[in-house]
Amino acid sequence: MTEDLVLIFAYHFPPENAAGAARPFRFYKYLPRFGYECYVITAADVSSLPDLKAAHVADPFIARPREGFGWQVERFVRKFFLPGVAGTRWAVHAYRTAVKFLEQNSSRRVTILSTFPPLGTLLAGFLLARRARLPWIADFRDPLADNPGSGDLNDFQQLIHRRLERLFLNRAGCVIANTDAAEEKLKSAYPQHTGKIHRIWNGFDPEQRLGPSPLPERPFRVYSHVGELYEGRTVAPLLHSLKRLIDSGRVDPADIKIRLVGASKASSLPDPEFLKDASNAGWLELAPSVPQDEAHFIMRLSDGLLLIQPHSTVQIPGKLYDYLQIGRPVLAFVPPDSAIERVLQKSGVPYRCCYSSDTPAAFDESVLQFFELDTAPVQPGEWFEHEFNAEHHAGKLAHLIEALNGSKRLR
Repeated sequence: MTEDLVLIFAYHFPPENAAGAARPFRFYKYLPRFGYECYVITAADVSSLPDLKAAHVADPFIARPREGFGWQVERFVRKFFLPGVAGTRWAVHAYRTAVKFLEQNSSRRVTILSTFPPLGTLLAGFLLARRARLPWIADFRDPLADNPGSGDLNDFQQLIHRRLERLFLNRAGCVIANTDAAEEKLKSAYPQHTGKIHRIWNGFDPEQRLGPSPLPERPFRVYSHVGELYEGRTVAPLLHSLKRLIDSGRVDPADIKIRLVGASKASSLPDPEFLKDASNAGWLELAPSVPQDEAHFIMRLSDGLLLIQPHSTVQIPGKLYDYLQIGRPVLAFVPPDSAIERVLQKSGVPYRCCYSSDTPAAFDESVLQFFELDTAPVQPGEWFEHEFNAEHHAGKLAHLIEALNGSKRLR
């Protein structure tokens, strides 16, 4: 048994089928290959995985709704101060579990890793690092302050998020961003901490690679978006563009089918009458959420893949790395100068971008060019393998851990 141990606070973790579970699990899987044992404290029920070195800490806000004064306090906090899945009470329970674990492993050299969101993972890491005086790495999978996915925050709520972000940046020994834009945003906001801010992309598990499947015989092409549509991820402009192309005779509706797989907020879709007409015409299909294996199956059998992220230049949905492994054309609805477009440019996989600032005519032209791309899969290049391989990520994280625990502190 190695004396080096990484204590991971990860709210989401397998077997939970959530996008946020993949990144901490890949760290957990590959860090031991670099000499670091991992132990996870998570809100996910891991009882079905007895070999996992983990502790399940239920979120009392979810597990015991409306029970006790504490539930009402957190409800108040979520409503007025920290909207969304805050996990503040979970953070306290997770912190206490971690303290007991440390007491049982007092001879080990421990590094704390908090992977955010939700906020509770950062709060737990902060509390433990302050009490135990241990090195702490704060992994930001999403921005904390100025996060486009947080919805409409008022000025007071934005101020709280910025102050929490500053608090965590000041205390953490190392901060990880998961895109180039997020890294630069943090460095610009906290120039005094540029030396402790690093980038480790999201990516893929090299032992679970995806690839294209042979396309079935069918008289039309299928273009799929697989995943939830929420908080600014609106597909309406893309569908309205396609309707214009059909009405003008530039696209034959019998030649294509747009498949949207996953739950969607009403604000992310056109009005119900539009959806009904498009579905009846046969060029639009709405499908419910599916397990991950089925989602990958749908991606692999698609002629092209859709990425909807018009509200953020900083974030990259994890599905992009699945799409690029498959290698068929990608249509991305994004803002100009987005992290998504930079990854697409360097990947070698065919793509087109529609911009949220485009005129209807420019938008339509990009969509039409996408439909004209060859659907033969293209393997992404060496840059993609180097930047997004999860084993490489674990090696980089191991280097940061060693630096934190050595004579050199990241500042």
